[in-house]
Amino acid sequence: MPISAALDLITVGSLFVELTPSSPREALSRAHQYTLVAGGAGANVVFALARLGVRVGFITAVGDDDFGTLAIDELSAFGVETSFVRRATGQQTPVTFAAIDGRGGKRFAFYRFSGCCNPMETLQSADFQRAARCRLFDFNEGSIRDPTLRPLVFQAAREAHAAGSAVLYAVNLRRHSWRGTDEDVRCIEAEAIRLADIVVLNEEEARFISGLSSERGVREIQASGPRIVVMTRGGDGDMLLRVDAEQAVIPPFHVPVIYDVGAGDTFHAGLAAAALQDDPLAMSFPAWIDAVRFAAATAALRVSTSADPHDLPTFAEVIRWMEGRRVKGEE
Repeated sequence: MPISAALDLITVGSLFVELTPSSPREALSRAHQYTLVAGGAGANVVFALARLGVRVGFITAVGDDDFGTLAIDELSAFGVETSFVRRATGQQTPVTFAAIDGRGGKRFAFYRFSGCCNPMETLQSADFQRAARCRLFDFNEGSIRDPTLRPLVFQAAREAHAAGSAVLYAVNLRRHSWRGTDEDVRCIEAEAIRLADIVVLNEEEARFISGLSSERGVREIQASGPRIVVMTRGGDGDMLLRVDAEQAVIPPFHVPVIYDVGAGDTFHAGLAAAALQDDPLAMSFPAWIDAVRFAAATAALRVSTSADPHDLPTFAEVIRWMEGRRVKGEE
């Protein structure tokens, strides 16, 4: 895919190899056969965006090993702009094992070590020079934990703003992966939120960051800078949307769960894809309600299929599925 100033979205995040038991709901301690996919929060978003027809570039890093080649080949097969991907000399691509129980419970085993299999630590300012060449610059919490990477991401967000691009920040907080006190983390999160036009987070994250109840927390978070805040409450919970001074509560879609790793990442991708059908900085309140509904439907389709990113839905498939639900009167 040639480099283009017309990319819809550029995001920064992790890319690794993920192994999950081939039998749904099988524990890691009992599994003997695994399905291998390219994974990571950033990769989950990118694959979902590409399937939804978004022209996407991915700032990330992989090792100079066979798994790194596999990951880049997967991105290319999906049509992702891979010229932003760094091959880290002397590094191995991280590996993660993931298992789900079908009831929202997840178990992960991470294999990544600084200096030998943490290629993201090799990213440099040069890797972000083209980050503003898009309609929407996107980043998540995983890209700002590292104190060396954080200023590069924040500067890219500022430059995207200066270039007239929208900025989306998905919190996706993994508190156990941070060093420092809760207050340290809150200060960094607050800075990330101030840089964003659109913020996506869940109820627990809203409470942690604001120190308030979830709905008051969302209002406080929005008052710090972003125009749009979307708060999720898990697969069966209502979603809260605030755009300027308007607010809506949006019901979820109920589906049987087969594989729900990356459900939040897929919601994030669905929201961005829907926003990019319009001007994310000028969309009306009703249009944002539709975007949240589309994001919820995208995530619902994700969790009701397999771990294989090729099973992620296309934009047209999400629309048809939503229309079918309306015809049946289902939520």
